[in-house]
Amino acid sequence: MDSDLRDLLIRHWGLTDARTALLGGGMNSTTWSVRHGGRAYVAKMVPQSELERLRIGCEIAAGLSNVGVRTGPPIPTLDGQLVVAVPPLALLDFVPGRELEGRTGLDQEWMADMLARVHRLGGSDHERTIAAGFFPWLRADAPGARNHAWLPAAVDRIRAEVDPLMLTHGLTHTDPAPEAFRRDEMLGVTGLIDWTGAQRGPVLYDIASAVMYLGGRERGATFLETYRTRGVLSDVELEHLDTLRRFRWAVQGVYFAGRLHAEDLTGVTAPSDNLRGLADARAGLHSLGIDVSRES
Repeated sequence: MDSDLRDLLIRHWGLTDARTALLGGGMNSTTWSVRHGGRAYVAKMVPQSELERLRIGCEIAAGLSNVGVRTGPPIPTLDGQLVVAVPPLALLDFVPGRELEGRTGLDQEWMADMLARVHRLGGSDHERTIAAGFFPWLRADAPGARNHAWLPAAVDRIRAEVDPLMLTHGLTHTDPAPEAFRRDEMLGVTGLIDWTGAQRGPVLYDIASAVMYLGGRERGATFLETYRTRGVLSDVELEHLDTLRRFRWAVQGVYFAGRLHAEDLTGVTAPSDNLRGLADARAGLHSLGIDVSRES
């Protein structure tokens, strides 16, 4: 594949002598480090079905980069495109720094500061609407969901809770795990990468996602308090956090049920990894008061 990638880099970006190395792939993509002319990049390829999400994410990353946010923006192709359509490929500027882990108060403060900045720049204070249109694919009859008896009823209950809520909408990253944040200690700045899937939606969803990755409210307390003090959302709206946390775990459940149904092993080594993700979602929902006792 590296030889095919090098051909694509020459054809679309004119990088005639690039050095490439496969990186650890994510759940929905394959990535390579690319070095050329003293600069570092990341090449990101996604399945054909993810082309539009990659394109939108690149547009968002480019827009935020233009106003000073470190996002790893796309490098335009020779004909000015942000993404190659076939195969779906983007060449991204490399964001230096260490991946945050979220275990220390400082890590959590940097995460909260960055998300608050993104949400402000995305116009999160300009629109309040119901949540019903967000992630319409999250439904009880999603592919693979009915293979797990506890999941459809959980999804129906959670959608009934979330859909009527009037929430602040804005630009959401949708998957702000600690490792998506990169801290450049020399410059004292934080970046946020992996924008595929970014979209407008309830800002509180990003907060629920970060809390999920941090291990819950208690472990993510510094993150939550720092974000609260940045004034993006009112305390009244933040009271709905646990409802959005249930929604976030439901997203995990349907996502991994779909991967199991499709036998999708992208980014993992065995089906047991997808089973573990589904089990984590079930446990997360149980911890937040959702009945998941029905056996498959």
